[in-house]
Amino acid sequence: MKVAILLDGDFTRRLVERKLGRSPSIGEIEAFCRSILIPQETLLKIYYYDCPPFSEQRIQPVSRSIKDFSISHVHQQATVFQNDLKQNPSFLYRRGHLSFDGWTLQQPSIQGLIKAPRPLTDADFEPVLRQKQVDMKIGFDVAKLSIKQSVGRILLATSDSDFIPAIDFAKTYRIEVVLLSDVFSVRKKREGY
Repeated sequence: MKVAILLDGDFTRRLVERKLGRSPSIGEIEAFCRSILIPQETLLKIYYYDCPPFSEQRIQPVSRSIKDFSISHVHQQATVFQNDLKQNPSFLYRRGHLSFDGWTLQQPSIQGLIKAPRPLTDADFEPVLRQKQVDMKIGFDVAKLSIKQSVGRILLATSDSDFIPAIDFAKTYRIEVVLLSDVFSVRKKREGY
């Protein structure tokens, strides 16, 4: 049976990171995907939905100085990761974009401020970045794979419940959709994971 694996990139990185104890490479995510297939399944493609790193400048909430997100360590890591992703033939990259929705106090800062009040600093805040278009593209690909009957099963790695209508749509075409909210509840543990 042909299978497509659809991965919400942020969720998948966190899932595999939890298993490895560190940030995964694209090769390790591919190995993870192949490890969850059962013997009678053939992988059609891994669809990977992610956003390029946020690379704009924003005014910081306390100092009012400019923060350039394009020079951060997180930006550099994400750029290398996505370049590797684009070069791997097992993956089909579906690109969304990040929306900057302001700043929020980090949880450790809130707890520290409750215990010992002090003036706020920029380091107490983190940006609120939201993915845009990723969910829509996942739903579109579930529908497209279903209508074309390209696969018999779709393995979907996401923590989002917005996909229930897409899953119901796939069922009308007799396509089984397996949610991989935690792959170990779906597949037996394999060596290495």
